[in-house]
Amino acid sequence: MRLDIQAVCHKGLVRDGNEDAVSVGGLFLRDDSAALTVDTPDDGFFYLLVADGMGGHEAGEEASEFALSEIKEQLNLHQIQPGSFEDDIREAVHYISYKLNGFAAERGQVYPMGCTLTGVIWHYGHTWLVNAGDSRVYRLRGGLLRQLTVDETERGLTGDPSADKRLLNCLGGGLEGRLTATELDGKLLPGDVLLVCSDGLCDMVSDEDIEQAIADGSSATDLLRLACEAGGVDNISIIIAKIQ
Repeated sequence: MRLDIQAVCHKGLVRDGNEDAVSVGGLFLRDDSAALTVDTPDDGFFYLLVADGMGGHEAGEEASEFALSEIKEQLNLHQIQPGSFEDDIREAVHYISYKLNGFAAERGQVYPMGCTLTGVIWHYGHTWLVNAGDSRVYRLRGGLLRQLTVDETERGLTGDPSADKRLLNCLGGGLEGRLTATELDGKLLPGDVLLVCSDGLCDMVSDEDIEQAIADGSSATDLLRLACEAGGVDNISIIIAKIQ
């Protein structure tokens, strides 16, 4: 499967720092962008992942970077096996959560560090959707946008999409870290477009506007601009992958 990929990770217009992180097959991005074309291997792995450090908690930027680096290391060391991918990737997330919670305890942090983890992993001929938290994966097909992940959140009654939102699952954050892994074999077709993003995009820009923008050929940078024009109140991470 050939992918044309555009990725950007930006701190937005309000936050002082950037707790988001992006990994494109191990290429780490924060406050940066990249564009590349990749053939996913049948005898190896490739992935598109976004980790969003928990706002209001301490060291969210460390949590997101650690999560992505640990996934990269375990894939490189073949600790995540083709025949037991679901169990192994979930065990990897449990380990990451354990380590993040341990780091926070050692430092005496009031709020444990944590992050979301969301994206798509191509692993030895199989394609997997993985999710913990409220970052999102979408698929555009035939001009129609569909959210493939489920937000693990509770929301308040204010009507403000960024207000009173409580994250129910994450890596670290004092939680065990529960990962959903779903096989996507046969569910991605030539012409499809994948979007992996943090809530800095989807809380600022409606699904309808995202759908129209991607259908019109907008780039990751174009979507970043839309989020900033809407206020840019959070860090913004966007990966667009067009399947050739």
